[in-house]
Amino acid sequence: MGKFSSVHRNEIMEEMKRKELDLLVIGGGITGSGIALDAVTRGLKTAVLEMQDFAAGTSSRSTKLVHGGLRYLKQFEIRMVTEVGKERAIVYENGPHVTTPEWMLLPFHEGGTFGPFTTNIGLRVYDYLAGVKRGERRKMLSPKKALQLEPLLKKDGLKGAGYYVEYKTDDARLTIEVIKKAVEEGAHAINYVKVISFIYDDHGKVIGVKAEDQTNGEIHIIYAKKVINACGPWVDKLRELDGSKHGKHLHLTKGVHLVFSQERFPLQQAVYFDTLDGRMVFAIPRDGKTYVGTTDTTYKGEIAHPTMTKEDREYIGCDKLYVSFPSC
Repeated sequence: MGKFSSVHRNEIMEEMKRKELDLLVIGGGITGSGIALDAVTRGLKTAVLEMQDFAAGTSSRSTKLVHGGLRYLKQFEIRMVTEVGKERAIVYENGPHVTTPEWMLLPFHEGGTFGPFTTNIGLRVYDYLAGVKRGERRKMLSPKKALQLEPLLKKDGLKGAGYYVEYKTDDARLTIEVIKKAVEEGAHAINYVKVISFIYDDHGKVIGVKAEDQTNGEIHIIYAKKVINACGPWVDKLRELDGSKHGKHLHLTKGVHLVFSQERFPLQQAVYFDTLDGRMVFAIPRDGKTYVGTTDTTYKGEIAHPTMTKEDREYIGCDKLYVSFPSC
């Protein structure tokens, strides 16, 4: 069993350097953690490097839903809905302590995108494609019942609501659980170590990395038969470092979430609704906060995590804003 503690940081690094790895994963988000767990359980000598905290990027800045498959149905991504439904069931079965069913309210108003007929058909198709369990299949609610579940709904023009199940998770904790399991199975994982260059053989093949310990500036040489770039929105940064950024590249989008105190936004029921420009937005109560988002739009700047000014937050009554950078 491996070690997952800063107390053993030096020991973990020495283990990584002692022998050539079968697989070195760069990036300690949910993707890198999942790859590491899959690899080590197949018998590969595996290690993970993360330049910040594990799950510090997009993997801690989601809408706290496992996939949110209904929006893919709206975009006619039928295959995607089927795939994420199966994956979601696997996540729930393996991590019920960090993944729980969440009933979502989908209200429809006079003149809105959704109506009783289209919502009923859409949710029925969603239940079928996503393999939703019998006790979690969609329900159609009257305006009165919808308002009982969520009194903050706009009453004027309310025609009713659909009621269906998504799955809610603590995204950062889910990532930590996966990386911990990978370490338990024998993988090595260490954070605050940044890859600064690659090591090549005489044929130009990557055979290792030079990595800088962000806590003390030490440089470490780590060799591996295969190196995986699992850096999320920073994938192309690593490709630039390798000189391999040619042809296809990431199309970055930014997803903005607003986080309100439930004293200011006392939402009782998770709601999924459409906006005036046709985009779909979640509002989800969780741990004394209400999360509102996300709206994916193209991003062309440097990857960072911007914050609002105090004046901006006070103007809209928002406690916090954070931006995630999923890649398309």
